Amino acid sequence: MARKRFITSDMSIDEKIADIAAENPVAALMWPWFITGFDDWGRMEAMPKKIKLSIFQAFPYTAKDIEGAINLYDKYGIVYKYEVDGKSYLAIEPEKFYKYQTYIRGNKREIDSSNCPPPPNPPWDIVKSSTETEKENYKHADARTCAHISADERNCIPSPSPSPSPSKERDINARARDNIFQISSQEKKFDVTLQKINDKAFEFGMNGITPEFIEDAEMRLSEGTDPELIIKALAIGATNANGNAGAKCRYAISVLQGWASEGIRTLEQWNEKYAPKSRDKPKVHGMTAAKLDKYERAKQEAFKKLEEMGVVFDDEEPSRNTS
Repeated sequence: MARKRFITSDMSIDEKIADIAAENPVAALMWPWFITGFDDWGRMEAMPKKIKLSIFQAFPYTAKDIEGAINLYDKYGIVYKYEVDGKSYLAIEPEKFYKYQTYIRGNKREIDSSNCPPPPNPPWDIVKSSTETEKENYKHADARTCAHISADERNCIPSPSPSPSPSKERDINARARDNIFQISSQEKKFDVTLQKINDKAFEFGMNGITPEFIEDAEMRLSEGTDPELIIKALAIGATNANGNAGAKCRYAISVLQGWASEGIRTLEQWNEKYAPKSRDKPKVHGMTAAKLDKYERAKQEAFKKLEEMGVVFDDEEPSRNTS
């Protein structure tokens, strides 16, 4: 289950969600939760019992309810259900998945590290391979033409997750184009910062940072958390947690979560609240001459006894009269 997913309110006016709600309102309400189950490549296992345990633990939905919802999502093209080696999976068209999950970096998208195999011959690849004329005709087909398309062909055309209205989609595309340079620069900055954090992990005796920690760090950096604070949490995890790098990184994540709940996002804020205060040194400036002399003699006698016991003082100790 993903740590975060972006969900748009446009799903409330999505026609396919409305069609699903007409058949099964509960299935429509379950969809936002389903989105959190897809991995960073828009795939997940279509195993109702496993989905129940990972996503819907707190809900009274049964595996049968979840299976019914999956079939409706596939029927109306929100997801594409497929099988590989006898095992069922779900996938969202990558272009439409990443349209909303914009925080997932480009280099991660290109390297397929999903635990779910890609769908063989997915419908979006078939559509892309068709001629421009065929695609244009498909987009502008009227209701009468669509009636001649088989139900299976219609079901293989997934919609955005969720799909906004055309006018809102144009607005979203315009904003996305305006933000391309900003996102690219931010990703580059994240790469440099994450490399610095990873190098620190090796200094702390760890085998680098885990993918889970990278994802959490990316989220916090995007929210304005100070990189030095993340390194501070990593140092605490490396010191206090037992086990491998994964255990230490999870400890550091929990530390960062606690600080975030207190509104701490910078190292300065942490220092103000948690840095130990230096102890006050003995105040001798207000002593009388007699008391000061007595204090110095007692201190020198104490130092002398410590030396006789074999305690060695370094050069930073204040000079003292041993006569």
